[in-house]
Amino acid sequence: MRQICLVVILFSQLSFGQKSPYDSLENELRIAKSDTQKLNVVKQLVDLAFRTDIEVALVFARQGVRLSEHSGDKNWKPRFYEMEGRMHANLLHLDSAILFFTKAMEGYLSVKDLRGQATTAFKFAWVYKKQGDIDKAMRSDLNGTRLMEALDDKKGMATAYERVADDLNRQGRLKEAMDYAQKAIDICEKNHFEDEMVFAVSIAGDVKIADGKPAEAFTFFNRAVTMARAQNLSPTLLSDFTNSRGNALKHLGRYPEALKDYETALALGKKTNYQNAITATLANLGEVNLLTGNYKKALGYQLQTVSLQERDNDLSNLTEIYVHVSTIYE
Repeated sequence: MRQICLVVILFSQLSFGQKSPYDSLENELRIAKSDTQKLNVVKQLVDLAFRTDIEVALVFARQGVRLSEHSGDKNWKPRFYEMEGRMHANLLHLDSAILFFTKAMEGYLSVKDLRGQATTAFKFAWVYKKQGDIDKAMRSDLNGTRLMEALDDKKGMATAYERVADDLNRQGRLKEAMDYAQKAIDICEKNHFEDEMVFAVSIAGDVKIADGKPAEAFTFFNRAVTMARAQNLSPTLLSDFTNSRGNALKHLGRYPEALKDYETALALGKKTNYQNAITATLANLGEVNLLTGNYKKALGYQLQTVSLQERDNDLSNLTEIYVHVSTIYE
C-alpha cells in the first residue's frame, strides 16, 4: 500500500496548482478501507490513464499488481497482470508483455475464469503478430474465440471474429476474412453494440485495402473515425482509426489528405505515449513522401521507423520498410 500512496503523492505534486484528472480517484484511494476497494480504485486509475498516457497507465498497473499480490486475491491478480501486459504491449515492450500475459493466463486458469482466458489469448495473439508469427497468433485467437462462443458472450464473439478476420487477412485469405468481419458487424448491429461496431468496420476496411478496394475501405474507415469521435473514444483508438483512414486515402492517391490523417494520428500517438501508433504513422508518412518524390523527407521517416522496429523487435512490416529504404536510396 505504501507504494500506491507514493504514486498518488507523486501525481498530486505534479498537478500542484491545477486540477488533475486523477484527483477524485486519488481521494477515494486515500480513504479506501479494504483491499477490494483499493483494487477497484486502482483499476479505475489505470483505465483513466490509458486514455491519455500509456506510460502513466503502466505505473498504475504496476501498483495494482503489487497490491493484488500483497492481498493474495486470486481473482484480482490475473486482471492486473493482464493490464500490465497490455500497457507493455502498447509500448512495444513485447517480452515484458508476454511475461505478464503468461502470469495472467495461469491465474485465470487457476480460478476457471473463461472470459479472462479468452481476452488474454487475444492479447497473446496481438504480440505474436508483432513478432511475425501469424500462425501462432491465429491459434491463440481461435482459442479465445472458442471460449467466447462457449460463454455465449455476444460482444466477446464479435471481438473474436474481428481478430480472426485480421489473421485471415494477413494470411491472404481475403474472402474468409471478410466473412468473419461481416459476422462481427452483424452481431453488433443485432445487439446494438455501437462501441464494438467501430472495431468491426475498421477490420472490414483492412480487408478491403488488402483486396485492392480502397474506395470501399475508405467508407469503412471514415465510419470508424466518425463513430470514435461521436463516442469520445480514447486518443489511442482515434489514432489507430485515423491512421487506417490515411491508408485508404494513400491507396486512392489522395496524398495531401493522407498526410493530414497520418500527421494527426502521429500527434495523438505522441501525446499518449502510444508507441505502436508512433511507429506505424512514421512508416506511413515515409511511404507517402516516397510516393510523392520527397525522398529526403521520406528517408528520415523510414530510418526512424527502422530504428524503432529493430529496437522493439517488432517484425511486422519490417521487410516492407527495408524495401522502402532501399528504394529511396536508389
